[in-house]
Amino acid sequence: MALKFLGGLLLVLSGFSAGWFCSKKLLMRKDFFKRIISFISNLSTQLRYSTSDIFTLVSLSANTSGLDLFEISDETGTPFYRIWSERVNSIPAKFGLKKGDTALLLEFGEQLGKTDVDGQLKHLELYEALFKNQLTDAENEINKKSKLYKTMGFFVGTAAALMII
Repeated sequence: MALKFLGGLLLVLSGFSAGWFCSKKLLMRKDFFKRIISFISNLSTQLRYSTSDIFTLVSLSANTSGLDLFEISDETGTPFYRIWSERVNSIPAKFGLKKGDTALLLEFGEQLGKTDVDGQLKHLELYEALFKNQLTDAENEINKKSKLYKTMGFFVGTAAALMII
């Protein structure tokens, strides 16, 4: 009897944990977009007042924004967009990004460093607004789904525990 009770308790805990991890992904997505918006703001400032190349500007902005993933160097002579796309495609799943989020990041990096300063600033302004929309979407998902994931995980674990007891 004690073994069944222990097994049931573990099922409840594992169900709740699964729900909690799904909820945590939503929070990580929100945090990621906050950092991207900060990154774009920093990049815009760097672009206005610095004459450095795009690799240096992106690395400085990434470092300031806490996005170490986007610290990019030009040591190999590889084009910026190729390095950018590799970095975007290697974003860990823990951030919970959707396919549309990744596509937006790839589109963003595709035009970086290809036009004059005014064109770059307008590009950054446009994508800052688009990423703010994604942030709003992430916040709405948290409000709608975070508690649901935790509750459903708990109840699924409880139901499974009741089945074995």
